[in-house]
Amino acid sequence: MIKVVPDTNIIISSVFWKGNPHEVIRRGILGEYQLVISSKILDEVVNKLRNKFHFPEERTQELIDIIMVYYNIIDVTSKFDVVRDKSDNKIIECAFDGRVDYIVTGDPDLLVLKEFN
Repeated sequence: MIKVVPDTNIIISSVFWKGNPHEVIRRGILGEYQLVISSKILDEVVNKLRNKFHFPEERTQELIDIIMVYYNIIDVTSKFDVVRDKSDNKIIECAFDGRVDYIVTGDPDLLVLKEFN
C-alpha cells in the first residue's frame, strides 16, 4: 500500500477548508493509501490549532482521536538537516523512518527537494 506523510499545513487545512488538502486526508481515511505521522508532527498540529487558530479543545481532541485511529504513528529515530527551514526536517525524518512513498505539502522548503533517498 502507498504511504503518505501529509505535512502540518495539509492536516490543518483539511480541518478548515474543502479542497485538495481535505481530499488528501479524506482519501487516506477511506483507505486509498496509508497516512503516516510522527509525534513531533502531531504536536505541531495540536500546538498550531490551539495557539494560532484558538481551536476549541473539544474539537482538537476529536482531531487527535481521528489521527490515532486512521494514521500510522511512527517512532522517529533518524535525524536529518536537509531543509532550509529546520523545523521541516521532522517531515523528512518521519517520511524516511516510515518508509513512505510521498510527502504531501505545499511548502516550498520541502518542495525544492523533489526527492530524498
